[in-house]
Amino acid sequence: MTSFDLVESVRRALSEMTRAYWLEHDLGTWQWWLFVTLAIVPWLVFVRFVDRARITEVLLYALVVAMVSSVLDIIGSDLMLWGYKVRLLWFVYPTLLCTDMTIIPVTFALIYQTCRRWRTFSLVSLVFSVLCALMEPVFRWFDIYVSYRWRLLYSIPIYVAISLAAKFMLDALTQLERRHRRGRSQPDPQ
Repeated sequence: MTSFDLVESVRRALSEMTRAYWLEHDLGTWQWWLFVTLAIVPWLVFVRFVDRARITEVLLYALVVAMVSSVLDIIGSDLMLWGYKVRLLWFVYPTLLCTDMTIIPVTFALIYQTCRRWRTFSLVSLVFSVLCALMEPVFRWFDIYVSYRWRLLYSIPIYVAISLAAKFMLDALTQLERRHRRGRSQPDPQ
């Protein structure tokens, strides 16, 4: 039987090995600089184009999408469905921080902000989901991403589901908030 102490010693050794690999093979490479750029530029675009009147709602949408995509990326990586050869930071999960926490949530948030009607939102989200999935072979070609037991087509419905579920949740919350505000602004009938 495997003991907790053994598992922790293996985790410690893996952490040290990951840090050493990152310092020798990732830090300062063109792929690493690509990650730095992809981690910063989408948020600059977000700041430039976000609707200031709805900034809390749109940012909350982006954070929900970021959280879900990060969790799913961690699960997929830990289940050895895919892996990443390059990391932005050696100690941060998800390893593909620049997509999970920037490109995917920022783009979907701007789609959410722009496409108010469900039909339009769904179609634009589907198109972006296909483009996101097509980035997997590009990252493979850049020697960043490795697919073990994952197919490109699996990603598309997951991206669509994340975007639609987040929109459903945010739309429901904003409606609830509006109803609550209307109810509080009416005079007490006493």
